[in-house]
Amino acid sequence: MATKTEILSTEQTDMEQLTVSEAFQVYVRQLPQDAKQKAQPEIAKFVRWVGGDRLIASISPAEVGEYSDSFSAKSTSADATERLGLVKLFLTYLKKKGHVDINLAQHLRLRKSRSSAAQARAISGRQQTVRLTRAGYTDMTKKLVQLQDERVKLADDIRRAAADKDVRENAPLEAARENQGMVVAKIREIEATLKVAIILDGEGQETNRVHIGSKITLTEVNSTRSVGYQLVEPNEANPLAGKISVISPVGAAILGRTAGDEVKVKTPRGEQTYKIDKTD
Repeated sequence: MATKTEILSTEQTDMEQLTVSEAFQVYVRQLPQDAKQKAQPEIAKFVRWVGGDRLIASISPAEVGEYSDSFSAKSTSADATERLGLVKLFLTYLKKKGHVDINLAQHLRLRKSRSSAAQARAISGRQQTVRLTRAGYTDMTKKLVQLQDERVKLADDIRRAAADKDVRENAPLEAARENQGMVVAKIREIEATLKVAIILDGEGQETNRVHIGSKITLTEVNSTRSVGYQLVEPNEANPLAGKISVISPVGAAILGRTAGDEVKVKTPRGEQTYKIDKTD
């Protein structure tokens, strides 16, 4: 069985393992000085949003879309498109250098601002139901509690920072308000998802077939390397935790199969053959 660090999606294994912060530093260093001064603060906001310690390859299109929504909700200035464009250039650079499999920049768009209630209704309207494993539902609930606590703390930070007389150059106040906007956006998204969530318990599923929620052991035929995965919906996918989406190359190939089956998957390393050793 592979170690935890080996439980990565096949698409990530051949990519350079840079964190978001490391990639940000490399990108900024190669910019001309005038471009660097403009780009650095805007890209830094994106890095804080996704988490600087994460691997570049773990960023999902959905997260980039979330950042677009948050940015659009708070940015009404005339230069908003230009500022967002600086982040798009960074994401395009990551694709050109091979750090990500797809161009995440295409998921970064300036959207028209909508009220919070309208955003929540839109999410609920798009997602009639969301299927989550029981563990995924629990993790999402815990995340919601953490974000709610963080929102309270940020509100206190804003009150303290606002007491500064010179609010025009009050960097702590600006940072706290920016973080608050991001936290509130994530809270609303999680609340809307949990509202329509259906917990998968395996009832009605064929136990010998791979289905959403199944835990699978796969062996790469050519190398005999084994990895463990759980098959989940895209909104719960987390390759670093061994959870792969049903729409990923591996997930789509094994869905509906049984133990003992061999499947072929197209990967950056070429076509790979996997044997399904076990499914729970």
